[in-house]
Amino acid sequence: MTKIPKYRGLRIYVVAFLLYYMLISPMSSMLFITNYPKFHEKIDVLNYRNKKKKDKSFKADSSAIQIELDTNNTGYGKIIVTPRKTKMERKNYMELESFFFELLILVFVLGFLYSLPFKIYFKNKRKNKEIHQKITVFCRKTLLHSPLIVAGIAAIPFVFTAAHMISKLFIINDFVNGLRRGIYAQYLIVFVVAGILTVMFVYYWQRHLMQTKYIEHIFTKDELRKRIYRGSRRKIKYKLLISSLMTTLLPLSIVLVYLFLSVSSIKDLNTGTFSDEELKIIFGQYYNHFDIAVLKDLLENIDLYYISVPDTVFLFGGIIMGVMVSMIYLMFFVYWSNYAIIIPVGELLKNMQLTTGGKIGNYTIVRTNDEIGELAEKYNIMTQKISAYIHDIAKMNQELEQKVKDRTAKIEQQKKEIEQQKSEVEAQRDEIEQQRDYVIKQRDEIAMHRKSITDSIEYAYSIQKALLPPDDLLKDYLKQYFIMYKPRDIVSGDFYWVHKKNLHEEKLLIAAADCTGHGVPGAFLSMLGISYLNEIVVDKNEFNPALILNKLREKVIMSLHQRAEKSKSRDGIDIALCAIDYKRKTLEYAGAYNPVYIIRKGDISELKKQHEDYQHFVFHSFETITLIEIKADKIPIGIAPKKTSDFTLKSFELKEGDEIYLFSDGYVDQFGGKNRLKFLYARFQKTLAGIYGLSMNDKLKELEEVHNNWRGSEKQIDDILVIGLKI
Repeated sequence: MTKIPKYRGLRIYVVAFLLYYMLISPMSSMLFITNYPKFHEKIDVLNYRNKKKKDKSFKADSSAIQIELDTNNTGYGKIIVTPRKTKMERKNYMELESFFFELLILVFVLGFLYSLPFKIYFKNKRKNKEIHQKITVFCRKTLLHSPLIVAGIAAIPFVFTAAHMISKLFIINDFVNGLRRGIYAQYLIVFVVAGILTVMFVYYWQRHLMQTKYIEHIFTKDELRKRIYRGSRRKIKYKLLISSLMTTLLPLSIVLVYLFLSVSSIKDLNTGTFSDEELKIIFGQYYNHFDIAVLKDLLENIDLYYISVPDTVFLFGGIIMGVMVSMIYLMFFVYWSNYAIIIPVGELLKNMQLTTGGKIGNYTIVRTNDEIGELAEKYNIMTQKISAYIHDIAKMNQELEQKVKDRTAKIEQQKKEIEQQKSEVEAQRDEIEQQRDYVIKQRDEIAMHRKSITDSIEYAYSIQKALLPPDDLLKDYLKQYFIMYKPRDIVSGDFYWVHKKNLHEEKLLIAAADCTGHGVPGAFLSMLGISYLNEIVVDKNEFNPALILNKLREKVIMSLHQRAEKSKSRDGIDIALCAIDYKRKTLEYAGAYNPVYIIRKGDISELKKQHEDYQHFVFHSFETITLIEIKADKIPIGIAPKKTSDFTLKSFELKEGDEIYLFSDGYVDQFGGKNRLKFLYARFQKTLAGIYGLSMNDKLKELEEVHNNWRGSEKQIDDILVIGLKI
């Protein structure tokens, strides 16, 4: 851990607003200097002369107008206008500056109040003093959001002042003339640009300090082993893109602003017609390539712009000053962007070197929420696993060494008591060493066999997964669906199966099955069931669910060599098999112990009247939602102790919007809750009714969340399979 730093609160605001004034001052000065000549056009000489002839008492305002003598006897004097703000304009300007300054004081007050708990926290931590719990909680809750908070405080004067200026421009509009209103609008643009740069400066500085200095002293060692940021992971390329844009667009925008302020319209010269010499000056070397009438017509009809000599001086001076200020911004931005990558990567590289050197217990701080943070998090997980593995090996070696020490001590004691039995004692010692070697060999063999078994089961999982319908096939067949498939072990005794003659066929078969057992035995039986279903349906072209289950039962009994009179094997398959005709909106169902649910929005009384004589239907009402349960036959896919009949085919008329659910008993049999009880079918039915109308992805997320909350710390007791369809 590094040295505990001091918290920099108001320093950020002071530097940021000093840079703001350094940036805004040359821009605003340039703005008013380049518009200075336009003030002279606001007094008409002829009107002044007529006014003076008619009204002998007329007197010019000496502070605004100066008159030179008429030396050429033309009857006109030369009027020099000194631009002077009226009382209203001076009042507006002073009100704006005062308003911004008052908001700036508010920024410093709010910034001080926000940074005060952090200052107290770091000060007490440096002096090893007790820190109040409320201060600790405040620092932990707000540190990660501090860049946005600090930047938001800095944005207050810019937001309110800009709103005030917009109000004066477009709502109140109390300007004396359009020229001053235009200058005010241009100043608003400059003000907004400078404000955005200032707020970004505050944000990136605070984020740099938070990630490189503060985070490791606020959060604990265990918390910093993984990412503590909320939200999705960000990418480094976007950070580099922002840095690149800042380093290129900022100087370019400064140049464009000064260039925009320096150009003047040729029509502002008010010269009337232009002489040939003036046209040569205006068009330069292009003058000889065009007709003079065309050039004059071009000047009269199109507003062209030029840069005068004084404006050129102001332009280069303003650009130099603006670029100097922008370079200060850029140095900070580049420094923060580089160190946001250099510091985490340097720490990670250093810890990797320590790990390579044999030091296992070290870790690296996850400072950022990007690829580097994810890499640091994965590195910490790796070191924890390595450390745990080495600890287990060391513990095992200590136990073996302790056994050897105990046996050796016993041998030495016997040696002291009976010296003549030295040879026997040595033989016993050799035997003990052989036993130790044998124990080590046994341990290695067990580990090797365990790895071999695990690899085999994982390979069996890939085979079982290959037998299940692929995702692209399910999307083509089912359209709106979800499948919640959670094996208890690596491989599963539950399986799902879908068949359709072709993509244009409107009728499809879908099954959800639960084989006896779970893990490897259940997986073998599930693969057997999938193979037989493909053989019965695909090869023999059978689409009647009841007949399919009858044939499947026969093949399972024959394959497992089950005999009713003396069979010890009660293995079998519980299954719900549906044939759905999307065109006719019908459902045909047959099931072995596994029912099927249909959920529809509507009154339960209408459905009861339609199926009042059908004994296989059970209706459950949940306010405006009706859940129809089609009962399964109590006939297993396998041998039964009593003679059983064939499976029954049940039919149901569907409507658009109906939701169909096929499932195994793993979800409802899960233990959990406060009293460690089974979830049961009643809760399952209520849960399905509660998610009616949600999208398929949201249904899946809700079912998984309900299951995880119910299970809590309990182990999953069985494979889980839930299939949801929407008509």
